[in-house]
Amino acid sequence: DQRHVLLSYYGRVNYVLATRYMLTATLRRDGTSRFSKDNRWGTFPSVAVGWRLSEESFIRNLNLFSNLKLRASYGVTGQQEGIGNYNYLPVYTLSQLGAEYIFNSRIINTYRSEAYVSDLKWETTKAYNYGVDFGFFNNRLSGTIEYYTRKTKDLLATVPSPAGTNFEKTITTNV
Repeated sequence: DQRHVLLSYYGRVNYVLATRYMLTATLRRDGTSRFSKDNRWGTFPSVAVGWRLSEESFIRNLNLFSNLKLRASYGVTGQQEGIGNYNYLPVYTLSQLGAEYIFNSRIINTYRSEAYVSDLKWETTKAYNYGVDFGFFNNRLSGTIEYYTRKTKDLLATVPSPAGTNFEKTITTNV
């Protein structure tokens, strides 16, 4: 019977000053049984800021925008899905038929080692986002201009295993 445990702690703070300046900060701490004790926990922060320029008098006096907001954010996410529950441990399974050993006319089953990577760790993705939200004519015409980028580190992927280094042709590891 295979199973795994995922434990998470999460905290978030939202702060708005004078309806113009916004800050959101989040901290998430996750632990999974799919990694060894050395790599079990990951910390994933994020922060977002916004400035509602349409609340500023120098923009409001233009009588042009019904909404104008600048915003930026940064965050890190963690991934542990798509891997086996015990891929970091040396696990032995019953070999296939025909791989038995005969000893004193008795058939003895053999076991084979499964592929494993002892130092599997969290896949992490850092994301940056910058945007401008705008609205005209009492927000009857509105839109967003957005730029974002993401960079993944320690991607969990199944790749070919170099000959002689493991017990399978492919292995799930961080790349």
